[in-house]
Amino acid sequence: MGDSASLISAPARSTEPLPLESRSLLVLHASVTGTAIDVAERIGRRARREGWAAQVKSVAQFNPMELLEHGLVVFVVPTTGNGQAPPQFIPLWTALLHPGLPPDFLEDLRYAVFALGDSSYGKYNWVGKKLSRRLDALGAHAVVERGEGDDQNEWGVESTFPDWLDALVQSIDPLFAAPSGFAPLPAAARPPPRVRLEKIASTSETSPPSGSIANGCHTASSNGALLWSDDARWARLVKNERVTSDGWYQDVREIEIEIEGVTPDERNRLYAAGDVLEIRPQNSAEDVERFLTTTRWSDIADAVYCVNATSSDQPLPPHIPPGYRTTLRHLLTYELDISSVPSFSFFEWLAHFCEGDMQERLREFASPAGYDDLLDYARRPRRTINEVLYEFRSAQIPPDYIFDLLPLIRPRGFSISSSPASHDGKVDLLVAIVQYKTILSVPRKGLTTSWLASLEPGARIPVRFDTSGQLRLPPSPAPLIMIGPGTGVAPFRALMEERIRTGAKDNLLFFGCRSVKADFYFQSFWEKLVDDGQLTLSVAPSRDQDDKIYVQHRIPDHAAQVWDYVQRGGSIYVCGSSTQMPKAVKKALLAVFRSEGSMTLDSEVEALWDQLEKEGRIVEETWG
Repeated sequence: MGDSASLISAPARSTEPLPLESRSLLVLHASVTGTAIDVAERIGRRARREGWAAQVKSVAQFNPMELLEHGLVVFVVPTTGNGQAPPQFIPLWTALLHPGLPPDFLEDLRYAVFALGDSSYGKYNWVGKKLSRRLDALGAHAVVERGEGDDQNEWGVESTFPDWLDALVQSIDPLFAAPSGFAPLPAAARPPPRVRLEKIASTSETSPPSGSIANGCHTASSNGALLWSDDARWARLVKNERVTSDGWYQDVREIEIEIEGVTPDERNRLYAAGDVLEIRPQNSAEDVERFLTTTRWSDIADAVYCVNATSSDQPLPPHIPPGYRTTLRHLLTYELDISSVPSFSFFEWLAHFCEGDMQERLREFASPAGYDDLLDYARRPRRTINEVLYEFRSAQIPPDYIFDLLPLIRPRGFSISSSPASHDGKVDLLVAIVQYKTILSVPRKGLTTSWLASLEPGARIPVRFDTSGQLRLPPSPAPLIMIGPGTGVAPFRALMEERIRTGAKDNLLFFGCRSVKADFYFQSFWEKLVDDGQLTLSVAPSRDQDDKIYVQHRIPDHAAQVWDYVQRGGSIYVCGSSTQMPKAVKKALLAVFRSEGSMTLDSEVEALWDQLEKEGRIVEETWG
């Protein structure tokens, strides 16, 4: 995405934004974890309160040429890893970088950017910064200074976003005056619902076949979930086996799935080593029943409704057709997330449906004065939406607000641990079942992994291949250094299966586990490669001795080999947790560069690191 010089040398624009032709704006988001969606929706709601016609869209639904059709666009963009853009943002960014665009290409555009990132990374909010500079270079006019949210701040995005949103509203208000006599909708007033639920029939009555249309409404599929993307598809579970030792504290599964409807000649082209498989889970029947009981919707849970948007500015999610014919139980099972930690917006909405002390408490949570209380109540103990609703069960929630109150279930990505040629097109995953304890009595669990753990072979799973990642097979026979503690080792098995096929024998793997006897993933596979002279393996079992040993501690033992591989055009891939590991690994590698490369200046070492990153020879694929 360019170098840092443009961030320093580009002059600030001083031209005042031109007036608008209408009181309307577009909010574009590129979300990774869901935070960008929540921020974008809050911008849209605030704008509507102030009398603006506001559309909120994912960049995945947006044609870059539409920028010429809008007078005011607000971008909400996160930075992933160490400076990477979210996959769905790439087409828009690529279009903006087209060398043939003149410097006045976007002179009629007014814009604002709110960036999301993590200040522990060197390229903090890099995507937002680069986007601002590029829009300026194409003649666009910033209406407010770029906002920046920081995951490292205890309050997260709330540390900066409310003040930035106030500044945005103040800056755009003069660009097109509100109608004479207009008064903003008070914050305490409930906005209209996003959807209208029209009752059609109950399940006890005869209903049309799956996929048909009744009374102008599309019927929910008997398959259950709607596929959330045009390139999503159905798969069947083949294997679901625990690979950690019996009695070990962590349940890690090797999961194998097979894509449905694949022809023999398509099998080896389904995906590539380094790709990610997205899986969209569903809520358990028990959790759905609890939600229905809490909201007092049990009596209408299986009534059939036709779902339509109430405004063209707030359409249904793209994968849900207008006039979708469904039930509340179906929506809560397959579409809407009731198991995640609630966002800031959830408390704003819930306050509209409560009275008295409950409403006052919720509104305090949704104010700057209540941020610390909100952290203690929801974020730190990881309290779920379902649990919060139970505690505020006096809330009277009209079903029409179901898409306002609840976020969509998001797919979770897993690094693929197989290559298609080695597994006849099947897909292998290494999945750690997320379960942990907090101060709450009920253990916390991950929605996707707990759902996967419950499935038996033969179960159908909605999946999608994400091919946008940077973890790609290096050109053979260039050397490869792999650093992957825990399940971070998964994509390296896929890469090595392909490396073996091409005869690339210069491979070095640093693998971290807790105990060789308990969680040494793919042990027999790695050891065979070592025996065949195709891999150097360095294992860091952190709990098998008194002193804890991690992957970064093993790197100095192979300093000469690491430096030799780098000098010969090799790549370094780091996969695993995004907490402390990537920083510790980088520090260890920089020490190798300094000692083996006889570098005396920190600037020399950092320059080499930056150069390797630009060449795509250092890649981090990490997750929280």
